Amino acid sequence: MKKVAFLNLSLHSFSQERVWEKFFGEGEKDSFNLYIHSKSKKDCRFSDYYIDKSITTGWGHFSLVEATIELIKAALEDEYNEYFSLISDSHFPLYTLDKTISLVKDRYKKTTFAKHFSFHTKVKSQLTFRRGVENYKFDEYNAVCQFFILRRKDAIKFVETFDHWSKFFIKDKVIFADEFYFWGVGKEIGVDFEMGQATTYSDWSIRKDEFGKIERNPRAFKMFSSKMLHFCRGKGFLYSRKIMPNTLITINPFI
Repeated sequence: MKKVAFLNLSLHSFSQERVWEKFFGEGEKDSFNLYIHSKSKKDCRFSDYYIDKSITTGWGHFSLVEATIELIKAALEDEYNEYFSLISDSHFPLYTLDKTISLVKDRYKKTTFAKHFSFHTKVKSQLTFRRGVENYKFDEYNAVCQFFILRRKDAIKFVETFDHWSKFFIKDKVIFADEFYFWGVGKEIGVDFEMGQATTYSDWSIRKDEFGKIERNPRAFKMFSSKMLHFCRGKGFLYSRKIMPNTLITINPFI
């Protein structure tokens, strides 16, 4: 059976551990694998899924790409892992495990990237990449949503070529490489990908904080309701993002 590998690039494990425990506990056990790159490696109900090698990551730094590569390497050890779905600790599933896996297999015939939802971040990333890449001219500077679906043959390509392509990126600056590396390098190495349905909903709407400063990060949800669930499902997403430990969950996504 071809499996879906869930790759969790995380500060810890999951913000909503009980929800994810139910998600993974109520589906077909042989249909998936879970891998967690945990920055803290604190003991929790998902400790057994931590990968051995961890990278010290920094916000917006190239180290996020390095950590993602370690997740991919770990997942490639199981020859049955065919689909690689990148998620984070603040992700929240919108369907049951079995339904999620069915949707992944039905929708993602190729490695798939999705457009970035924030125009501001996209433009800022373009400027940053010009300072964050040395000695190589990529044909475009653009940002995509960092949460992708890779197919196995392409995951192998990214691992095999990483030592070469990583040397062109500045390592000690905020360059948002996680929003460019796999898409940009994928074009260079001939990955047959498509720009398609994003897996993850993030609310990038422009808003102001308590001091009147415009927020440039995705909204952290105070509540996740049936209205939000139906909205996200209707837009084709598999997960919503920025569901925090204190987010009030008023629905059961597994019904």
